[in-house]
Amino acid sequence: MVTAGFIGLGSQGSGMAQRIIEQGVPTVLWARRAETLEPFADRATFADDPAEVGQASDVVGICVSDGSAVREVTLGPRGVLAGMTDGSVLAIHSTIGVDECSEIADAAVARGVSVIDAPVSGGGAAAATGRLTVYIGGELDALARARPVVETYGNPIFHMGALGAGLRTKLLNNALNAAHFALAHDAMEVGTRAGLDRELLGDALRSGSGRSFALDVFLALGSFRTFADQVGPIMTKDLSLFADGTDDAPDRVVLLQAADRFIELLGHRRSVAKGGSE
Repeated sequence: MVTAGFIGLGSQGSGMAQRIIEQGVPTVLWARRAETLEPFADRATFADDPAEVGQASDVVGICVSDGSAVREVTLGPRGVLAGMTDGSVLAIHSTIGVDECSEIADAAVARGVSVIDAPVSGGGAAAATGRLTVYIGGELDALARARPVVETYGNPIFHMGALGAGLRTKLLNNALNAAHFALAHDAMEVGTRAGLDRELLGDALRSGSGRSFALDVFLALGSFRTFADQVGPIMTKDLSLFADGTDDAPDRVVLLQAADRFIELLGHRRSVAKGGSE
């Protein structure tokens, strides 16, 4: 039986780890914040450091906040790669840059470890019920070895191509989602200023061809400010990565403008990573 290792027990990662355990896969956990391990007491093995997770596992999932955190837990003398052995698979679920993922994959080669980028979409509730959408980049044989673990929380699972293809797909998804949120916000503002009843307008748009996932979420928000605090930093990071990775794609202009409008509504502004202007 495959043994799973998992690092990153935040709002989404905890649901993923919960699902792995509930599906009967032996699981080894480590967390930078010890309190996040408490819900898994007596249900999983706790490691002393990332290297021990790697040593004990056939497939290790990483779901931490950003590229810096991924490098922290994967590289170095006690990083997870230091403990992983030939034939094991490292699945990077964090949304990071393609170049950052390639750096880790290069370091894994010397140990005979395969790396797949496997960012996810859906949130903690979807993870806990096995309904996360997973975008995979990497070799098919590596995905086959990781599949017994990934299938516990992922459905559907899309193999998008070579290493990095999963991340490119996730970043495009997030840019499109951000654009949809901005358009939903502005459509509601235009409608209410034109004298339409806001609640009735929301119901009407949700029943028409202009409906979107973002519109549904936007209309259901209790507090836009709370929502902004929760998603603003994450979306700003992801849109910065998307912009940096698509600077040679002229067709991105309208999409990126709308996505930027959303993070500005959230009170954020993405960085221009390469020092240029948009």
